[in-house]
Amino acid sequence: MQNQNKKFLKMVEPMKTGELLAKEGFISQENIHEALVLQKKVEESSPREEHRLFGMILCEQNLITPWDNYYVLHKYNKLQSIQWTLVSKKVLTNEVIQKAEKDSQEQDIPLISSLINTKLVSTMQMKSLLFNLFHIPFKSINDFTYNEKDSTILIQVMDKQKSLENKSIPLVIKNNTILFGITDPENILSLRKSNDLFPQYRFKTVFISFAHFSKLHDKLYKSDSKTALPVKKPLDLSLLLNFKTFIKDPEKQNDSIQTMYERYELLRQLIGNPKRTDLQNEFNQFVIQTHKKITQEYNNQIVKFSFKRENRDVKIIAFPKI
Repeated sequence: MQNQNKKFLKMVEPMKTGELLAKEGFISQENIHEALVLQKKVEESSPREEHRLFGMILCEQNLITPWDNYYVLHKYNKLQSIQWTLVSKKVLTNEVIQKAEKDSQEQDIPLISSLINTKLVSTMQMKSLLFNLFHIPFKSINDFTYNEKDSTILIQVMDKQKSLENKSIPLVIKNNTILFGITDPENILSLRKSNDLFPQYRFKTVFISFAHFSKLHDKLYKSDSKTALPVKKPLDLSLLLNFKTFIKDPEKQNDSIQTMYERYELLRQLIGNPKRTDLQNEFNQFVIQTHKKITQEYNNQIVKFSFKRENRDVKIIAFPKI
């Protein structure tokens, strides 16, 4: 029986990036097919070019965001790390990487900056590596200056302590988009959670060095009085109404359903309805039943949920994802 189990385990292949993204409801099987066709064309036309990760192709086609890709691959332990990539490309040996990791932890400096500071990896090498792995650019912001009128909003979105803990910092707000400087890929996970607390904004990221982070942190949070009475920007209803999520398996996508529920209730309150509590379970059952009905009727696995305002009411719209 034990041998049979081993044989069975060898036959089961791990799910690929596209399949995982589809499982989480970010893309469809048709999207996977289109991206594979494009990947094949690029490889045939430029066989000497470096093989691109499948998630990066999906990002280039605007089918997913770099955050979507990172979140899903991290969740399923499928991320291709900086360390593994440097060793596999024979830029550094495993022993050198292990020592570099130990040094960065002891000095409390992100590995990216530690590798550049010790000249084990050049800045240009790191720029290329980060973009190829995460589709997020690495920027030099040595001459960056904060716009004073934006500082209050930026501090409200990320306070001093949280910025220090995560070694990430808000840089610019333009319209409803806030650009963050991050020093480590894992900053994406904490920012993703923060974005749920501030649905009136869209968060985007660039990699920056730890030295620049430290300098900018001192500038942005130079006065504790700024954080005492932050001026709140009104929530943008049109942006909240643009919310959408794709549900493939409602029994497993609890985070997606919870986010939808929280934004739905927030919208109801903003247009003048009283606050309600303890409706999460009821909402979950609604999503499950709606998903079941639509998938059976249209023979489609993924359902797109969105919002529509009707006077003082908010309707939940559900359609099969085509």
